[in-house]
Amino acid sequence: MIDVLISGKLRGTPTLRTAANGSPFALFKMAASDKTGESLLCSCIVFSDTVIQAVQALADGDSIAATGEASITTWKGSDGTERRGLDVTVCGVLTAYHAGRKRKATEPQS
Repeated sequence: MIDVLISGKLRGTPTLRTAANGSPFALFKMAASDKTGESLLCSCIVFSDTVIQAVQALADGDSIAATGEASITTWKGSDGTERRGLDVTVCGVLTAYHAGRKRKATEPQS
């Protein structure tokens, strides 16, 4: 596992699930561009209630930055080519809503 900070676009709608022990978790996918401009698919899982709430407020195509631990995955695409991606256990996110709220909080009061 490696620590990562990834930014990209949410793909699809986040899914809320419940573990066997009754704890909630969320799954979502995001597309991030690698240094060649190719899209890299990130499959994300979240266990933090705060982060789950933030992710559930997003819609397909919304910008998101996520931090957590990742492992590289590879698979064969439907056309037979090798694809790469990341499996990420997310511990924190930053969305446009969060960035705007923080920016507003740091503006000087007149």
